[in-house]
Amino acid sequence: MSKQTKEKLIEAAIILFSQNNIETLSVQRINETAGVANKSALYYHFKSKWGLVEAALDHVMQPYVIDSLELLNAIPSNNVQVSDVVDALMKPMVKILLQHNGIHYIKFFSKTISAGDEGRVIVAKTLVPISNKAVGLLQQALPDADPNAISLKVLFTFNIILNVISDVGLEHFWPTEVKDHKLLAKYLKDYIEGGIRFKADHFYS
Repeated sequence: MSKQTKEKLIEAAIILFSQNNIETLSVQRINETAGVANKSALYYHFKSKWGLVEAALDHVMQPYVIDSLELLNAIPSNNVQVSDVVDALMKPMVKILLQHNGIHYIKFFSKTISAGDEGRVIVAKTLVPISNKAVGLLQQALPDADPNAISLKVLFTFNIILNVISDVGLEHFWPTEVKDHKLLAKYLKDYIEGGIRFKADHFYS
């Protein structure tokens, strides 16, 4: 079966998974959207629907992983700034948003996280290399911070970036005069950077 068929299935899956529940979406609908007549094509290329999810996520996220790691690796080890680490996590995600079908890519990524443990395992496997590098750099920038807190704050950073970007447009109905996306990105970065730096002194019971 052709490479073109495989690519059609991946592109159809990204669009459909971004708008529907991954667990309940039927293979038949994926085939129909992709314009693939052979009903066994999905199983031939991906073995299962979750195999297709993993391939689609890899298609979406590999450019992010490459760009983010490149930015993280470019940060000088003798002058690590929290701001530079946040940039390395944010900028490649914004780049995805701005490309063709970018909003579907981001929403699909977000949906995969909420699709049960199978989805979370796939996402974690994709993001852990970036997380490990980011955590190491942040520990250099914030040597007094708890390593576990830093690791969790990197996880929260991924979640915040994904959820805010995938909900783009909500600001038009919010009581704020700020609508410009560049300003929104600036305030989002401020929020994330402040959260990474801040150390809470109490817990919720």
